Amino acid sequence: MTHKEMSEIFAVMLLAYPNAEVFKGGIAKLGPTINLWVTCLPEIDFWTGQQAVVKLVRECKFPPTIAEFKEKAEKVQAEVRARIDQAWNYLKLDMDLGKTPEEAVARLPDGTDIRRVIEAMGGPSRLIAIGERTFGDGTVKTYEYYNYDGFKSAYETIIRQTSALNSGPRKAVGPGMKQIGGKT
Repeated sequence: MTHKEMSEIFAVMLLAYPNAEVFKGGIAKLGPTINLWVTCLPEIDFWTGQQAVVKLVRECKFPPTIAEFKEKAEKVQAEVRARIDQAWNYLKLDMDLGKTPEEAVARLPDGTDIRRVIEAMGGPSRLIAIGERTFGDGTVKTYEYYNYDGFKSAYETIIRQTSALNSGPRKAVGPGMKQIGGKT
């Protein structure tokens, strides 16, 4: 996170904890503290930090420490990974059972995050990717593989566009499946 982005995170904490001694004097006097947080949290991106601070101010009566903020940010990252993996496994199960990507996607209820992800990827056919491997004897083998990386990337984009993990009621990812991080 940049200094400017961390300043925005601190502005949220200032509003949430107006009587906290650490925030006396406002953002202008917090430069060294913000620099320390930026230095200690290089692996936390701004979106993850926003999600973490919202969760923290809902749960904590006092401003968080760097360690508490990092722990909450890691939980946000884990929620995102779990949500993506749950959706991927749901789709992959159908494809492992012999359904084409088109058939697997056709089974999904309208309005699910998975449908939005598939549309963002360019359609069901993008769930399968084609690769080539060159062997030592110079032969090239073309093969198909599941495009988890493309799915993951598109899903992360969709999650970040909705602004929050718990941005309101969400439809389940599939029949009988609970949406992680949301309501069904």
